[in-house]
Amino acid sequence: MTNKGNDKYKVLVADDSKTYQKLIEEIFSLLGDNYTLMFANDGKRAIEMANEQVPDLILMDVLMPELNGIQAIKQLKKNARTSDIPIFVLSASEGLQSAFEAGANDFISKPFKYYELLLKVKSASSLLQKINRIKKQNEELEGKHREVIRQRDLIIQQQKETIDDIRYSKRIQNAILPHNEYIAQLFSDYFILNIPKNIVSGDFYWVGEKSGKKIVSVADCTGHGISGAFMTMAGTTFLTEIINKYDFENANEVLFLLRDKVMKLLKQKGLEGEAADGMDISLCIFEPDNVSMQYAGANNPIYIINNKKLNICNADRMPIGIHVNYNCPFTNMQIKVNKGDMIYLFSDGYADQFGGPKGKKFRYGKFQELLLSIHREPLNNQKDILYKTIIDWKGGEEQVDDILIMGIRANFN
Repeated sequence: MTNKGNDKYKVLVADDSKTYQKLIEEIFSLLGDNYTLMFANDGKRAIEMANEQVPDLILMDVLMPELNGIQAIKQLKKNARTSDIPIFVLSASEGLQSAFEAGANDFISKPFKYYELLLKVKSASSLLQKINRIKKQNEELEGKHREVIRQRDLIIQQQKETIDDIRYSKRIQNAILPHNEYIAQLFSDYFILNIPKNIVSGDFYWVGEKSGKKIVSVADCTGHGISGAFMTMAGTTFLTEIINKYDFENANEVLFLLRDKVMKLLKQKGLEGEAADGMDISLCIFEPDNVSMQYAGANNPIYIINNKKLNICNADRMPIGIHVNYNCPFTNMQIKVNKGDMIYLFSDGYADQFGGPKGKKFRYGKFQELLLSIHREPLNNQKDILYKTIIDWKGGEEQVDDILIMGIRANFN
C-alpha cells in the first residue's frame, strides 16, 4: 500500500451493481473528503485498475461477469505490486470461506447494512493510517540503511585505495633498502629481522662502503607506518649522500652531518613547541683491517658478544633531530673485533613489545639473555628463533612498534 502525505486514500470498488456503487459512494461521502473512489464493473477490470493505481483498499464483489471476485482476489494476491492491498469482500455469506481462502482480509455480507459498511470502512481507515505510518517509517529506515550501506561501501573503497597506496609505498621502500646481494658482498654472515607494525616501516637499515671501509646502520624514525616511512626514505637518501659526497674519518662525523640534514629538512630551529621529530640510529664503520670498528649512536646502543660475554656499547642520549644539545658532537668509539664476534644493531621495538603471561614488556634484559643463548647458532637460525620468540611472547597483544634487528658475524670478506 502506498503512503499519502495528506492521508487521502484511494478505494477501488469492484461491483457490477450500479445500486451498490451508488450506496457505497453515499456512505463514503459521510466520511469526509479523505477518500477517492474508483469503480470497476468486473474482476478483470478491477485487476487492471489495481495494478495501475495501487489503491489503499479494495471492496470486491464475488459475483461479477468476465472474472468473478474470488478469481480476481487470487490474481491480486499473486502480484507483488498488489499483494498487500487489504480486500473486503461484498457477498452473501455462502462465499465467505472461498473469499478468505483466496486472500480476503474482511467480509461484508450482502445485502449489507448501511452502518455495518460505515463502521468497517472507518475501522479500515484507522488501520490504513497506522499501516501507512509504519510504511513511512520503514521507508525512512530503508533509506537510512541504504545510505549506511553506501557510506560503508565508500569507506571500504577508500580503505582499499589507501592500502593499495601503502603497499605501493612498501615496494618503493623495499627498493630503497639495500638488496641482500649487496649486503652479502660486504658481510658474508648476517641476518635481518624486519617486522613492521604496519605495512610500511619507520625503521630502516643501511649499508655502504667507502675507501675499503664497510659501513652499516640501523635506525628508528619517529612514528611508524606512513609517517615513519617518509623519514626512512629521507634517512637512507641522506646517508647515501653523506657517504658518497663528504670526506669523513669517524662514525660520529656521519651522525653529525645526518643530524644537520634532518633538522634542515624538518625546518627545526630549536624554537619552543617545535616538533621533536627525527630518528634514533646506530652506525658502525668496519676498518679495512677487519679487526677494528668504530661505533657512534644516537639513542641506539649496539651489543657485541664474544667469549660468551655481552658487551653494551651505549649511545649518546640525543637523537638525530632537534635537541637541547643539538650542537654537541656525538661520541666516537673505537672497538676491537675478533673473528666470530656477533654484532647486533637494533631498534627498540623488540624489547618494548608487550606480551607474555602478564602482558608486560619483553625488556632489554630478556633480549640480552636471548641473544647470549643463541649467538653461536647459524645466522638464519638466530633470525628464526628471534622471530618465533617475539611472536609467541606477543600472543594476542597488538604489536606496539616496528621491530628491526640486524646481526653480523665478524667473518668479513
